[in-house]
Amino acid sequence: MKRILLLLILQIFVASIARCQSFTVRDLVTLASQPSQNISHFMYRNGFVSDNSNSEPGTIAASFTQKIKSKKNYDGPLRSVDLFEKQDAKYFIFHTSSLQEYLDGAQRLIKSGFAFDKAVNRNPDTPMLFQKANISIEAIKELVDSNTRYTFTLKEKRIPDSIAYAEDLLQFDSREFLASYFGEKNVREDLYYFSEKELKKCSVLFSGTKYQAAFIWGDENNFANLSYIVVSNVLPTKGGERNGLLEENNAWKFRSGIHSGMRIKDLLRLNEMDFDMYGNKSDLAFMVKPGSAGKIDFKKTAIMFRCINCYDNKIFDQPEISALDIAKANLPLNVFDIIIYPSER
Repeated sequence: MKRILLLLILQIFVASIARCQSFTVRDLVTLASQPSQNISHFMYRNGFVSDNSNSEPGTIAASFTQKIKSKKNYDGPLRSVDLFEKQDAKYFIFHTSSLQEYLDGAQRLIKSGFAFDKAVNRNPDTPMLFQKANISIEAIKELVDSNTRYTFTLKEKRIPDSIAYAEDLLQFDSREFLASYFGEKNVREDLYYFSEKELKKCSVLFSGTKYQAAFIWGDENNFANLSYIVVSNVLPTKGGERNGLLEENNAWKFRSGIHSGMRIKDLLRLNEMDFDMYGNKSDLAFMVKPGSAGKIDFKKTAIMFRCINCYDNKIFDQPEISALDIAKANLPLNVFDIIIYPSER
């Protein structure tokens, strides 16, 4: 009996040592779920000690390195973990010198149900992006001081308490995050028209309703890295051709006070200053010229007008026109497309 008890104690001891000598992507995901006050204890239990010697002010909030008793004789993987916060996201970064740990980590994420680009070449030289709800993990191989290092960068976005304005939608930087918040059935994949011949994958929220909005991604293969959002009653997408709401204005409200269907006279009052829009001699006809004069920043909020039966009016036969001149001519221009951009562009 004593011998069996001794063996059990020994097994627990060996398992404890093995755990302290390893750290996996699974541990990284678990780390992200820990309350801030428990992080140091969690890292200590996993065999790491605090190390802020390489931290730069304002970049890394905490840094941990693997505790190695005898560095002179150690020939195993070198591991470290960095943590920091930026705006509405937390970052947890796991570095390892082990190729096998990198490959095992990527495979574990796939088995855990993380979305990824199935067409990407799965080798260490090709970066991969894994996504689930408000968490994204970028896996890359990098060269640091002539040494190869494999890195998993976990970004955890803060989940919004509520969505009241169209600008609040800018918090959703991936299709996975968007669908996890609003529900899979309310997010549809579509193709966005950049021109008659150029199409790009996009995601449409509440397609065919008065709250529809198209999310255009910088990374269309992973449906991530938000470029901008289009709010309109008729979206320039393949699905929008079938589901346009021609007789009903889009219902999203904007913090600036802009709304779909707004007259150009009302937009002038809201901006408290004249602004220019492009005329028929421009490829961007009927779009407000980007600028920040007045109350509205037209670089962050792009406006496209619609005018029924007035496109042939001579006032538009020029590259640019004053909005005040159009209003004085009493032409029925109304806000049609509203495009909003993330603050970081």
